[in-house]
Amino acid sequence: MIYEHQQQAIDYIADKFKADEQVDALLISGSISHGFNDENSDVDINIIVSDEIYEQRLKKYALTYWESAENFYQGGYFDGKYISLGYLEAVAERGNEPTRFALCDVNIAFDKTDKVADYIKKISEYKADIQVNTVRFLSQLIGWNWYCGEALKRDNKYLLDMAVSKLILFSGRLILLENRMFFPYHKWFMRVLEDAPNKPEGFMILINKLLNDKSAENAAELFETVKNYKDWTSGVDYDWGSNYIRDIETVWMRHDDFIENI
Repeated sequence: MIYEHQQQAIDYIADKFKADEQVDALLISGSISHGFNDENSDVDINIIVSDEIYEQRLKKYALTYWESAENFYQGGYFDGKYISLGYLEAVAERGNEPTRFALCDVNIAFDKTDKVADYIKKISEYKADIQVNTVRFLSQLIGWNWYCGEALKRDNKYLLDMAVSKLILFSGRLILLENRMFFPYHKWFMRVLEDAPNKPEGFMILINKLLNDKSAENAAELFETVKNYKDWTSGVDYDWGSNYIRDIETVWMRHDDFIENI
């Protein structure tokens, strides 16, 4: 649902950028495009310019846009990012899941190129390597469960907070993988997990229990529930420790994306 005042703001910003000869297209993104908005939500936009202009802005660290929308509703504003068709093409070819999620549901306010819709369609296709990512996420789950125990044993509250967050993250990433759903990054992670149809009974309850009480019992309950939800690897033998090390300690050597974001 788009509230009337948000639609008025969208109409204004679309007309403004459509009149700008340097702007090729405008996308409405963020909570409005995903259907997560409320009446106070800001209007997120992606401003598409030529690859040349995008590169110029990239060099100048000038990739963001902000404008008040107070004329349309109290506290309202436009929060924008500059991108290009080349950027969309790169996302379609090799973009990570948070980037794909951010663009998969966008509304096209206007498109002078008639190419944006095709790129968005390709970006929205789920392309994860299920078998490989299952082993990687499961290895992280096991590793961070171990760290939960270490943190509790040593009364290391910082490590415990980190380990609990990672345990929840990779529990959720396995569930999203099972449902062929993009990881939306952290802001909308819990919201998207709630919508996943295939997950252990009481899964969200277990997460909230652990968030509210970082005990060994609650960590173990979430870990065992997710680990035993199904035969994740179908009997494939793997070394979780080696997978953990590869994705945490040696990722910088390959210039790969961090495991949290793939």
